[in-house]
Amino acid sequence: MTYNFTGKTAVVTGASRGIGAAIARTLAADGARVALVARTGDAIRKLAADIGKGAVAIEADMASADGWRKAADGALAALGEIDILVNNAGVSAAQAMGKVTPEGLDETLNVNVRNLILLTDALSASLIRRKGNVVNISSVSSFSGALGQIAYSTSKGAVNSFTRNASIDLGRVGVRVNAIAPGVIDDGMWSTAFSKGLDREKTLERMGRLVPLEKRWGTAQEIADAVAFLASDKAAYITGQVLRVDGGMIV
Repeated sequence: MTYNFTGKTAVVTGASRGIGAAIARTLAADGARVALVARTGDAIRKLAADIGKGAVAIEADMASADGWRKAADGALAALGEIDILVNNAGVSAAQAMGKVTPEGLDETLNVNVRNLILLTDALSASLIRRKGNVVNISSVSSFSGALGQIAYSTSKGAVNSFTRNASIDLGRVGVRVNAIAPGVIDDGMWSTAFSKGLDREKTLERMGRLVPLEKRWGTAQEIADAVAFLASDKAAYITGQVLRVDGGMIV
């Protein structure tokens, strides 16, 4: 299914690969002019050139204290106004209780919560003028928790809370705020884990047992399609919701 984003602008953080890249491609294919935000400048410049349609690359590190400001200033300078903000940038420090470090906790909360909120706040005036909408990327681990994911699961619970509260603040001026909670997706963070030695086939099989729908992992494109729906006029009366896109994952 396609949606009509002709004349709309969109900002996608964490857009250099995986889910973020799929979201950027999908919104652009449906007519939006997209600003891709990531710390890997070469990757997003290549993707922007590949997407075409006026796509722009904004190099900003969402883990740094002022990364949100650079992203916001760059997006407004490039696009003028913002119709859609997709807060996809995320990190995960795999640290179980007893092994949590201040550095891992700080980075996870900075990227996944602090800078997400500050970026949304910085773009809120433009979103209000355009009666736009925000889609945050959460996780099923925000509901269930996950082994060794103290910081990550906690941060995604905060994203859910922010989604609800921001939808209340911004709803009165016509801005919708929703979130997507992906299940196990064969891309992005898992790719990083696999590249560091985690056995891909065994992990796919083990985690697949938790998914009633065909016992399979999801794809980045399936998350992008859900984002496009929530960002579209077809979801005009949906706000403050966290949509699980997880194949019915048992958690």
